[in-house]
Amino acid sequence: MTSSVTAQTKSLSAARINMFLTQIYLLMSVGLVVTGYTALQTANNLNLVLRLNLNPWISFGLFILQVIVVIVLSAAALRLSPLAAGLFFLLYAGLTGLTLSSIFLVYTEADISSVFWVTAGTFFVTSIFGALFKKDLSASGNVLFMLLLGWTLAWIFSWLFPFSNVNWLLTYAGIALFVGLTAYDTQRLKEIGQQLDTHPARGGLVAIGALTLYLDFINLFLLILRTSRRSQ
Repeated sequence: MTSSVTAQTKSLSAARINMFLTQIYLLMSVGLVVTGYTALQTANNLNLVLRLNLNPWISFGLFILQVIVVIVLSAAALRLSPLAAGLFFLLYAGLTGLTLSSIFLVYTEADISSVFWVTAGTFFVTSIFGALFKKDLSASGNVLFMLLLGWTLAWIFSWLFPFSNVNWLLTYAGIALFVGLTAYDTQRLKEIGQQLDTHPARGGLVAIGALTLYLDFINLFLLILRTSRRSQ
């Protein structure tokens, strides 16, 4: 009897975790659709896309607005309902679409589409690895965070003092970094799913999880897209 109850408990726990991760990936996918649709529609309006990208005040204001939305979503996750948290996430996805509209001025739709599917495949395989990998990756989290901080500072420095070889090195290093972050974040979300009943922020956890993986995907996509220019 005891073994039967234990097996049933494990089955319910696994089902709860799978549902949690499914909701995260579903919301993340909707966010990517919102981003792609917004970027494409903005790019089709030449006056709008030029104004967004050539006017420094609009560009900076859009960036600040994105930061504010992320801060609000992260800080208010304890109090937001799942619906409100999801709407905040989709708002961020739409704002990101406005920002990414400029890639249509540099790359063809065919290039963007092909890189998107390459990114999706890479992300999917890496995320599955993170979900199934048995070894605890929590120790790697601190290392990845420090690498992310160093990479970000180096990336900013490379734009201020452009050196082509350094820029390309940072691009490939960034791809490796965000692949690692995808695996780590997936495993961390799986662990959170095991504590859903007691976690104080369960109302907004799906949106926070979707935002985390969404940012991994977007950064990975932009870095891979950048390498496509070198191969041409």
